[in-house]
Amino acid sequence: MTTATADDMAANRRGLKVHLRVVAVGGSTYRVVSLRSATGARFSTNYFHDTWHIVTGCAGAAVLGRLLWGLAFQRQPGTLVLIDAPHLVTTPFEGDRPDPIVIVPAGLTRFDADHLRAVRRRLQAGAASTTIRWHTFGLPAGLDALADRPGHRQAELRAGRAREQMHRRAGMICLTAPPAILRDHGAGIYAMRRTTSECYHPLAEGPWWRRWAPQGEVQVFPRFDDDVAAAAVARRELLGDDARPLTDAVERAAVWARRTQVQDRRRAARGPRP
Repeated sequence: MTTATADDMAANRRGLKVHLRVVAVGGSTYRVVSLRSATGARFSTNYFHDTWHIVTGCAGAAVLGRLLWGLAFQRQPGTLVLIDAPHLVTTPFEGDRPDPIVIVPAGLTRFDADHLRAVRRRLQAGAASTTIRWHTFGLPAGLDALADRPGHRQAELRAGRAREQMHRRAGMICLTAPPAILRDHGAGIYAMRRTTSECYHPLAEGPWWRRWAPQGEVQVFPRFDDDVAAAAVARRELLGDDARPLTDAVERAAVWARRTQVQDRRRAARGPRP
């Protein structure tokens, strides 16, 4: 749904409550934005078909879109977004454990893998936090711009894509992009917040000749929570408490097939919908 409703307008005026932690590492100061435990969105990650994926549901699409949009307007050096526990869940495919997600605004925040590791350790140790409102006033209007991009806007996006990267470093899935790209992704992902079918948004597409193979992708599943639960049950029934990442194609296929059986059992137990 690309148009904004009255509820969307009101929510974006209020702002999203998030945690802010200021952490000093190696002479650099980082302003780390993370989700509050009360925020219901959940995310997972995986690497498949040579692409890093952020997987979530409709609630996650709304939150991630707002995080990206707001990050594009930050002016304080060292600002970044970190999505970590308790907002991470196992994958809805084979129940693999996810990696934390880091989003870094290119040109504003220095990307340093050693610093990121140290920042995460500080946060896990209980660095003091402040609750702030993450404002995204222009996001509803940005939805309309998705369908009508003027020529100069297209040129800006083409230039920005050359500076966008998505990869795994320091044990985290890292997206780095300049403000124009963060805004574009923010609106595009937010637009999937009410999808009724699986949908996808590419990340780090690079130059036009490489767009058939982006480095990353956001996948939004409307039944994300149910899919995660079914995959976890299927994995436990087949592999017990084995928590290693599944890289063997036969094992993966077995869990996928069992997940379908689990979903069928659950639908049968719930009975027909009224």
